[in-house]
Amino acid sequence: MVSMKKLVRTGITFCLLTFLFLPLGLAAKTPNILLIVSEDNGPEMSCYGEPFVKTPVLDKLAAEGVRFDRAYVPQAGCSQSRAAYLTGLYPHQNGQIGLATWKFRMYREDTPNMVTSLKKAGYRTGIIGKLHVNPASAFPFGFKAIPESNFSRKKLSRYAEEAGRFFKEAKKPFFLSINYPDAHRPFIKSKQGLPADPLPADQVKTMAYIGLES
Repeated sequence: MVSMKKLVRTGITFCLLTFLFLPLGLAAKTPNILLIVSEDNGPEMSCYGEPFVKTPVLDKLAAEGVRFDRAYVPQAGCSQSRAAYLTGLYPHQNGQIGLATWKFRMYREDTPNMVTSLKKAGYRTGIIGKLHVNPASAFPFGFKAIPESNFSRKKLSRYAEEAGRFFKEAKKPFFLSINYPDAHRPFIKSKQGLPADPLPADQVKTMAYIGLES
């Protein structure tokens, strides 16, 4: 079953992609493209109706862009979702049918994708953070930094620093993907797998995919 967490994460990703790539066909000039991936981000955001957690920066992005209420992952997995938005193909079409961690990989190294297409269009390409799709050689980013997963969330400020370096070195239109691992941490305190401070029943929201309001 697809989780709401992954539904929202992919919704944000495709929102950014749609909003950012739209000018490619409309404008005479090629725009710079910045794709920010908040890994494993949950639905606890103000712009999605969360009453307790305040997310002003994400709310601003949602207000100035396009916010999807119904966006679905091609498959309930990180690598499969990443490969899908990079190639525009379903997992069974590109071959990334499981996590790259367990050696699943795309069928062909020469599968057309966002990176190769933008490079042909004259873009400088870069990635900060993990790719998590196999084989990595299918995505020939010109700039790479912090390729490890970094689940320990060490030196998170380095992601922004590397992005700043990429921007300064860019002499032509660019595409940069920044993958932040910060949302992987458990925000909710737990005890033996259950919430340490359970919410009252009247404050618990039913997951959207269940199709029930109460």
